[in-house]
Amino acid sequence: MCFSLEADLVVGVALLPVAAVSLREVRHVREVPFAALPLLFSLHQFIEAVVWAGVDGHVSAGVQQVAAMAYLIIAFPLLPILFPLSVLLLEPRGARLRVAPFVALGAVVSTYFALAVLTGPIRVVAHPRALAYVAELENGVQWTGLYVIAVIGPSLLSGYRSLVAFGVLNLIGLSTVALVYAEAFTSIWCVYAALTSVFIAAHMVLRRRLPDSDRLQGHATVVLARP
Repeated sequence: MCFSLEADLVVGVALLPVAAVSLREVRHVREVPFAALPLLFSLHQFIEAVVWAGVDGHVSAGVQQVAAMAYLIIAFPLLPILFPLSVLLLEPRGARLRVAPFVALGAVVSTYFALAVLTGPIRVVAHPRALAYVAELENGVQWTGLYVIAVIGPSLLSGYRSLVAFGVLNLIGLSTVALVYAEAFTSIWCVYAALTSVFIAAHMVLRRRLPDSDRLQGHATVVLARP
C-alpha cells in the first residue's frame, strides 16, 4: 500500500470498527486506556492525512504545522507513557510489578520528547510513500532505544498471550522499518502499530474468557450493588 493522504484516510476509517469492538468489551474503568488505543491510532492517521494535505497544497502551512505537532505529540510524548500504563492496568495486581518499571521509564521518555517537540522546530519532509518528521534531538539514538523499550517491553512481559503476540509483531515491525526506511521511521512505524490494533480488539474480546480475579472481583461488586 502506498502511504499517502488517501492511505491514511483508509487506515483511519478501517480502525473505527476495530475501536468500536475494543471499547464495547470494556467492563472496568481500568480497561479503558488499553481498549481506547485503536481509537487513538485512528485519530493519529486522520491527523497525518491533514499533514499530507499540506504537502499536496490543499491546506495552509499553518494548518499543516499544527497537524504535524499533534501527530508528534501522540507519537512521542503520549505513547511511551500511555502504553505501559495501559498494560499495567490490565494485569492482575500481583503481576503489575513487572510492568511498573516500564511505566517509570515511559514517564522519563515522554518528558524528554515533550520538551523536544514543544520547544524545538519541526519540519515535515515528503519522501516517496512516507513523511519524515524532523525535530532537533540530542542523543536521539539512545532516546529512541529507550522509547522502544518503554513501548514494547510491557507487552512482551505480559501474562496474556495475545499481548505478547502484539508486542512481538510490533518489535518485528519496528526493527524492519528501522532497517528499511529509517528516514520516515515515525510515519511508517505508527501505521504499522495502528494496523496491529486488531490484536488489541482480539485481546479485549478474549479477555472475557481469561482468568483475572481482580477484574472479576470488581465486576461482582457492581452486580451486588444492583437493587
